[in-house]
Amino acid sequence: MPDTVAGLFRTRSEASEALRKLKAAGFAEDQVSLATPRTGRRGHYGLKVAGGIVAGALLGAVLGAVVTGMVPGVRPLVAGNLLATFLFAAAAGAVTGGLAGALFSMAASGDSALYYEQEIESGRFLVSVMGPRLEEARELMAEAGAMEAAPVEAPLEPGRPRPEGG
Repeated sequence: MPDTVAGLFRTRSEASEALRKLKAAGFAEDQVSLATPRTGRRGHYGLKVAGGIVAGALLGAVLGAVVTGMVPGVRPLVAGNLLATFLFAAAAGAVTGGLAGALFSMAASGDSALYYEQEIESGRFLVSVMGPRLEEARELMAEAGAMEAAPVEAPLEPGRPRPEGG
């Protein structure tokens, strides 16, 4: 069940208006936060993708090399000795596995968190509200001019500090 509502705003003045409305409606300072292009959190999505590429490449290379030596009746793909065929299959497996690993790790890396981080980096302002009365918070943000305001599963990991408040 979502415990946060996130609203994206085009301008800082729209985000400030939403913060003002939320605070006037009784939302506490520790329930409301603002992330701006300057203070947006930096994720480790590039590191996750690189890890996926490395893991996929290693697994693909091993599988390509193993299949070359274990499938009876398969003729060499590359003219030459068995070592050339073995290396060719390992390289092809590494490339295929690396691509698959990259795609898999991008798909598995918290899509909503990545979406909001990209929006902040592109110059948008993110107002988030945690706690009860989420539907009221969503309506207040929509009234203040939010491009979108929607419930999300907590975009912050437990133990990580919240972005600076408005």
